[in-house]
Amino acid sequence: MLLLMEYTMKPHISKAEMVEAMGVWEEHGEGPGELVAHWQRLEGNGGVKVLQTDDPEAVYRYNLNFTPFLTMKLTSVINVDSAVPQIMDYLS
Repeated sequence: MLLLMEYTMKPHISKAEMVEAMGVWEEHGEGPGELVAHWQRLEGNGGVKVLQTDDPEAVYRYNLNFTPFLTMKLTSVINVDSAVPQIMDYLS
């Protein structure tokens, strides 16, 4: 399963809380699954990760570590090459 994770720092987070969040990240790393890509948004308040996993519960458990600091949105996605044949079949 491919997951797209969009994350944003919670509003009004202090510098000390950001330091704490980075400590959590240093302790836990990128988390479970295979990291496909990880980008930081240029405004500096979040980013986007794509990961491959067969264990969404492990991803959920990992993400709980960051709930004091981040707002997260996870979406299951598929490659467009896999989606187009299904769309075309639906349209026929």
